[in-house]
Amino acid sequence: MADKYVIHALDTLLQDLCQNQQPFGGKLVVFGGDFRQVLPVVRGGGRTEQVEASIVTSPLWEHFIKIKLSINMRARSDPGFVDFLMGIGNGEEPMNSRNEIQIPKPMLIRYTTMEESIEQLIKYVYPNMHLFETNPFEMMQRVILCPKNEFVDDINSKLIKRIPGEEKEYISDDRAKSVIHQGDYIDYLNSLEPRGLPQHRLLLKKNSPVILLRNINPVEGLCNGTRLICKHLTPNVVGVVIATGQYKGKLVWIPRIPLEPNTSDIFTHGQLYVALSRAKTGDKVKLLIVPPTCNDPGTEYTTNVVYNEVLVKASCI
Repeated sequence: MADKYVIHALDTLLQDLCQNQQPFGGKLVVFGGDFRQVLPVVRGGGRTEQVEASIVTSPLWEHFIKIKLSINMRARSDPGFVDFLMGIGNGEEPMNSRNEIQIPKPMLIRYTTMEESIEQLIKYVYPNMHLFETNPFEMMQRVILCPKNEFVDDINSKLIKRIPGEEKEYISDDRAKSVIHQGDYIDYLNSLEPRGLPQHRLLLKKNSPVILLRNINPVEGLCNGTRLICKHLTPNVVGVVIATGQYKGKLVWIPRIPLEPNTSDIFTHGQLYVALSRAKTGDKVKLLIVPPTCNDPGTEYTTNVVYNEVLVKASCI
């Protein structure tokens, strides 16, 4: 979700260009979003700062005409799941003494050990890995979401080994941007894992799915978040097929490009809602809840962070 100050900048720009002091220079601007999802990320900020960065606290908000959708089209075939999802998004699910909500048992992967539980999760989401060699687009209909990059990297490593074919290794060329830090050891730079960037060592295979992390050519469908399937792995260029959207099936080439790390903080409000809302029905969802310590038994309770003040101002509840 866009920070309100970005929208303020757009408002000022349109007023200057149109020489009109009305909001957005008198132009009709259409915004879309879901305030139950994650709020703008404020580096070093907490709840107060994140709420303050939302457009609902802007003076422009009173000029907006609000139109609300009433039917969840993605999950309309499972009304019970829709009700559960709305309860999570609105922060209305009952909580225990530790402020945790209960997840229905059919949605849970029973926790035993970390290794065994992740194995169960992978088998549920990707039961027939060998079939993806003939139909890699099927893999794009499935996803494992994690709250932290370290879990993502671990699961990616396990999955890439199961995809048939030969691995191709790509190594990043890490350098300090500042002259002051030019003496930093290369091994140390390689060990860093900043948010928004892949690991120093990237393993790919033919038909492995990847996600684009930067806007390269939006006109041709190469935007941040575009899902791709690897087809040609050369030393400096990767040939990929766009897996979804208007340009599905189109072959494009991704070169090595310079990247700088994103220092944004981890999401909080709406994180669980975002993850669950990717599914169309409740029987397509499985949650693996890791207990605080290895000695704790498996649990069916987890945290659901919701900032109700944003939802109230946005007239969501």
